[in-house]
Amino acid sequence: MGQFDLNLSTRPFKPYRAANLGLFLLLLVLIGVSVIQFYSYQKYSTLAAASREEEGTKRAEANSLKEQMQSLDAKMAKNDASKKLTEVELLNQLLVSKSFSWTRLLANLENIMPDNVRLVSLRPFVDQQGRRGMNMIVRGKTFGDATQFLQELENSKFFSSVALAVEEKKSTAGEVEFTLSAFYGDGGAK
Repeated sequence: MGQFDLNLSTRPFKPYRAANLGLFLLLLVLIGVSVIQFYSYQKYSTLAAASREEEGTKRAEANSLKEQMQSLDAKMAKNDASKKLTEVELLNQLLVSKSFSWTRLLANLENIMPDNVRLVSLRPFVDQQGRRGMNMIVRGKTFGDATQFLQELENSKFFSSVALAVEEKKSTAGEVEFTLSAFYGDGGAK
C-alpha cells in the first residue's frame, strides 16, 4: 500500500486561530459600518424627499403670488393708478409743507439779509432723503452785497449745503443777481 500520512497527532495544528479571529472582528466592523450607512441613507433619502416636496410647494406658491401680482398690476394700469399715486404724492407734499414754519424761515432770512440785497424768488423743495431745501433768487446793488449775503447764508446754523447755481449782472441799474439753493433746518429750535 502506498504511504499515507494519516497520523495527525505527530503534526501540530497551524496557528490559524489568531488570523481567523482578526478576520472575524474585521467582518463585524464592516457589517456595523454597512448597517450605519444603510440607516443614514434611509434617513437622508427621507429628508431629501421631504425637501423636494416642500420646494415644489414653495415654487407653486411663488408662481401663484407672481400671477396675483401681475393681475394687480394690470388692474392698477386699467384704473389710472398713476394719477391716484400722483395725487397721493401731492397730498403728502402738502402735509409736509403744512408742518413747515414759513414764519421762522422768513425771520431767519431777515436776520441774515444785508440791507442792499432783495429776495426776488423763494421756492421750496424736498429732496429724495426728505430734507427741505430752498431755491432762491436774490439781487444785490453790488457784487459785494450779494457775496456778503451768500457768506452769511453759509455761516448760518439754519442753512446748509449752500450752492450757487447762476451769478449774473443785470444790465438795468448794475444789479447782481444770484440763483442759489440751500437746505433749510430749524437749527435745533422748536
